Amino acid sequence: MINYFKDMGDAIINTNLKSLLENKSFMMILLGQGISNIGDAFQFIASTTMLVKVTGSGLSAIIGIILSQLPSLLLSPFAGYLGDRFKAKYVCVIMDIVRGGIALLFIGHSSSEKLYLLLFLLSMLDIVYNPAKRKLIICVVKERELLFTNSLMMGVSGIAFLIGPILAGFAVVNLGADIAFYVNCFSYVLSAALILIVKSKNIHDYTGRVKSNKFGGVLSDIKGGIKYFFSVPEIKNLIILSTVICSTGASINIAFFPFVFDTLKITEKQWGLMISVFNGTNFLAMFLAFVLNKKINKRMDVYIIISVITISWIWFFYSITKNLNFILALQFFEGTILAFCSILIGTKLQSSINKNYMARVMSIGDVINNAGRIMGVFLAYLLLGSFAESSVFLLNSILLFSFVFYKVLKY
Repeated sequence: MINYFKDMGDAIINTNLKSLLENKSFMMILLGQGISNIGDAFQFIASTTMLVKVTGSGLSAIIGIILSQLPSLLLSPFAGYLGDRFKAKYVCVIMDIVRGGIALLFIGHSSSEKLYLLLFLLSMLDIVYNPAKRKLIICVVKERELLFTNSLMMGVSGIAFLIGPILAGFAVVNLGADIAFYVNCFSYVLSAALILIVKSKNIHDYTGRVKSNKFGGVLSDIKGGIKYFFSVPEIKNLIILSTVICSTGASINIAFFPFVFDTLKITEKQWGLMISVFNGTNFLAMFLAFVLNKKINKRMDVYIIISVITISWIWFFYSITKNLNFILALQFFEGTILAFCSILIGTKLQSSINKNYMARVMSIGDVINNAGRIMGVFLAYLLLGSFAESSVFLLNSILLFSFVFYKVLKY
């Protein structure tokens, strides 16, 4: 009997994964994401190294990058409306084409003001793009395939960010920063072409789709999404946990930039290697989710808690070392666990949301998560004015661990 259930479980895994890999629409989305992620890696390496040279400080560069994105958060509620009102496929295609044009505008601009402005424009487009893309994915896959879907998306992203930053580091050093923006533009255009191949007949038109083009209808729809969000406790709890991770993670990232650029004095090639190590672990997280699939489905909450506690301890170890090799090892484990945790939270969240409200709820989550990031940036900035980067690592490690410990005791 035990062997029977084991064989049945293996059959379900193989069937779900096989059907997902045979889904041409999903595969086009998956391939498009991988290509655009490579372009994003080139753009990130080029823009950050340019800003470090212009501002003369790793701290100034990363704070400027993050602050340049904040005003665009006002678009999040409308981005959710667009994702639910119009066919997500065409929203994604238009945003990809426009992003490709913005990427070309980076060429020849070396002043910090112009760079921050272009990053702000890209951030605005990303905020419109992301809810639509997540809605598009939900519309072309089955609910039982969500864990594999999120795992594959994370794995492809990992491959892209494993290859992209290293190539970008060499390209920027040998060919100049402009080559990175040409690559970024091409990646967006190719992504748009692949999304166009997604067949509309696979995209379900849910009854909750908004049908009014009036501005009053837009506001009413946004309010409806907010009301639904607050009516489902499980969704609220998942978003709050995600926000705490985003807030503490943003604070860690703010401290990490001056830590590696100003304290460790790393080169562009070393920076590309570090980004590759951190983001490339997404691929390992994909396999981890595949291997633990059956256990995860039974006790997903437990795996999420264990993952978050592990992340808090990794951040603690950042606070007590300046050894580059050890830091690379920590990045490897941090990237793997963060990606694994993201897969679990994303899967549980998508399973909990009514598809009629998918884009709107995701956009609300973006607003709350980014508000948490602002708090994390502000906290890190205050601390770095008087203390070393290690204090930021230590404090956020304690905050994240304390939050999870409190949640465990509460429930």
